[in-house]
Amino acid sequence: MPSTLTTKIFFVFVALCFSLVVSSQDEEQEDDIDIEINEQDFTRQRFASFNLGYNAPITTGENFMGDGLKGRGGMNFRFHLYPYKQFFVGVGLGQNYFKVKNKALVGNYQKTTLTEQYLYVGYEFLPAEKMRLGVSASLIGDAQFKNKYNLQSDNVSQTDHGRLASYGLYFNYEIGGNFMVFIDYSYKTSKTKINVPTELQSTFNRGTYHNIGFGLVFVMGTNDFLSRFLD
Repeated sequence: MPSTLTTKIFFVFVALCFSLVVSSQDEEQEDDIDIEINEQDFTRQRFASFNLGYNAPITTGENFMGDGLKGRGGMNFRFHLYPYKQFFVGVGLGQNYFKVKNKALVGNYQKTTLTEQYLYVGYEFLPAEKMRLGVSASLIGDAQFKNKYNLQSDNVSQTDHGRLASYGLYFNYEIGGNFMVFIDYSYKTSKTKINVPTELQSTFNRGTYHNIGFGLVFVMGTNDFLSRFLD
């Protein structure tokens, strides 16, 4: 099963972020009532953002994913919280779908669904007006492979687990004050716990793939966490 510690940390982080967002919204409403904001006061600083996107996974490497699976698409959700300036911490959820291209290597199943959850940190650059460039790396993450043998029945399946690592790069373009579009790239590895004969361990102990995505970003707040709560 996925790491109990990772799952607990994940849900604690989500709960904390939700409470901070609610608090942020309350403070913003109070500010709108009490303070007349001059147009020059608006900055490109953000408090938090939500990303919703589509994935195009591309398997790679001499391992069970690169040699045995082919990407078919997927989806992801990410939440950024900015503690200070453009530094951010976040939580990511995703699902990617693969079809089997080499049953002799991976086994006699039809397709697999890879479910991911991870915590990450990163930094965002502002190279030009309306443009944002971000880099990120995971701190901790879980991967779950659900391998389906019978396409007509969800009960005919087998599940493998692994430890996920993700390294990403993205580009955002600001459409409005609270709305952006993005394209991103990430390289992901899953160190698995699949039991195989010794001669196959080098093939199955790690899976790797590239991920290209695009989607929408919804942003809130114009102050980072420290500026909002500690000033």
